[in-house]
Amino acid sequence: MENVFNQSLWGDEGFSAILSMKSLPEIISIISRDTSPPLWNIWEWVVFNTLGTDEIYIRGLAFTFFLGTVFFAYKIGSFLFSKKTGLFAAIFTFLNPFFFIYAFEGRMYSIMSLGVAASMYYFLRIFYNEEIIRKRDKVGYVFFTLWALYSHHFAFFAVAIQGLWWLYELAFGKRVRAKKMFKLFLITAAGYVPWLYPLYTQTKMVSGGFWLGTPTTNDLKNLIYEYLAEGVKNENLKLPILNMPLYHVSLYLVLITAVLRKWWKSIKKTILLLLWFFGPILLTWFISQHFQSIFFNRYLLYTIPAAMLVLVSSRSKLSIVSLTILIIFFGIIDYQYFTHPVKLPFREMANYVKEVKTEEDFLINWYSNGTHHIWETKYYGIPAPIYVPPEGGDLPFFVGTALMEEGDIIREIPETVESVGVVTSGPIEEINLPGYKQETLKEFGGLKFVRYVSNLVD
Repeated sequence: MENVFNQSLWGDEGFSAILSMKSLPEIISIISRDTSPPLWNIWEWVVFNTLGTDEIYIRGLAFTFFLGTVFFAYKIGSFLFSKKTGLFAAIFTFLNPFFFIYAFEGRMYSIMSLGVAASMYYFLRIFYNEEIIRKRDKVGYVFFTLWALYSHHFAFFAVAIQGLWWLYELAFGKRVRAKKMFKLFLITAAGYVPWLYPLYTQTKMVSGGFWLGTPTTNDLKNLIYEYLAEGVKNENLKLPILNMPLYHVSLYLVLITAVLRKWWKSIKKTILLLLWFFGPILLTWFISQHFQSIFFNRYLLYTIPAAMLVLVSSRSKLSIVSLTILIIFFGIIDYQYFTHPVKLPFREMANYVKEVKTEEDFLINWYSNGTHHIWETKYYGIPAPIYVPPEGGDLPFFVGTALMEEGDIIREIPETVESVGVVTSGPIEEINLPGYKQETLKEFGGLKFVRYVSNLVD
């Protein structure tokens, strides 16, 4: 049965997979010219060289890190509140629809979330463990904070929240522990020094132009709603009688639970968790308003465990009812998503192309508005360069130019080619190949394979 574990890879996943098939030195060299640190690709390289390169191994790796995040949500809930709260936090983190989507993505989302959750856990233990500060808590903090930072730059916003809380403790709270925490900050910073220059070069590339527009207040609201309950917008799953989409009802249940929560119980812990949730979101939104736009939802999903911890802690008797119903609804939404893959069926298309392709066929990827599928076609064994007409200009770096090799982009079709196979997910009306006429069209969901023949061929 096809599910999210074995569904086809999509663009960014394909990029990561092709990169991770190279040697470790090549991986470090190439990714230092892209937009993220190398930790995910290093782990993916390990999996590729031990288990294989199939989709299930890629998604299994991401899911393993996701489960690690769930584990630390449990540990934080147990440490701050109780084991029962920890269990609730783990369940809701696991079932949160938005987080559930990216639990299976072959990218750095879940590995970064694991690093942030673990870093937060050890940060909290260092300040609030009533016993002496344990050596394993110090080591755990440095290790997992570096893990998060080497997973993606957006982890900096989580560390910034820790720094803000550290200032509070230094000024008004546990000053002795805050001074010891400062030493751990310095050790962590020293551990990140090797990536400072690549970070500088990557920052210069991003400042040169990104594809994200300035987010509105409505975008901010929608992102928060997605993180809380509306991560999977399935209009076909509706609550009977009310005829309302389940994701809408789930959001209302979250809001009801928040109203019923005992907010003044453990208020200091609640404020810290709210900072963890809202802080990175608001920081990136503010930066996007006044500087370079970086407001991008999936890179901030490490804040979701904090929201779930707030939701399930300091419960009232009535909130238990809404939480129980919410578990059921989240479970239904996630099961539907798990068993009904939504990604474009590149594997199916690749199998078809391998069957019908002749030696004379010349395959290309049609480039349209920042979209191409060169990484998917490479991964599935039907390599096809990106066709960009001479007047098309250079491709922006965010389409994966750091990984592109000679021959991955062509400006003209060789004169001797009599038939061209075009891979695209855009409208076929955009395809313009002077001297060629469409012969066949095969669609795979939103994915298309179009064969063109020379006008000179009868």
